[in-house]
Amino acid sequence: MNKIVINPINVIDETELPEMTVDSVPTDGDPLEINGEIYYVCENTDLIHTEPSQIGVIPLIVRNPAKITNIKSYIHCLSLAHRKILFKNEKGVCDLENCDEMVIS
Repeated sequence: MNKIVINPINVIDETELPEMTVDSVPTDGDPLEINGEIYYVCENTDLIHTEPSQIGVIPLIVRNPAKITNIKSYIHCLSLAHRKILFKNEKGVCDLENCDEMVIS
């Protein structure tokens, strides 16, 4: 299988993050671990046709949220990622309050 080099861009502050090699181009809402932090792919459709492919990402944890210029866009991207989160316990799928683990698919 061919590997793809992507260049994640933090769309909150427009900083470039370290390049990554992946098996396939991640889609909106997919999680990526970068420098020990979780980011979610967002707004990749406009950036993907560059070389290496630029992928817009948002951080799970936002420091200094007052500096987010478009909070609605951030919340929309986070909601896409939220749809890929599954809460589980020994009985199977559960609500947040009764769960032992969170799985991001």
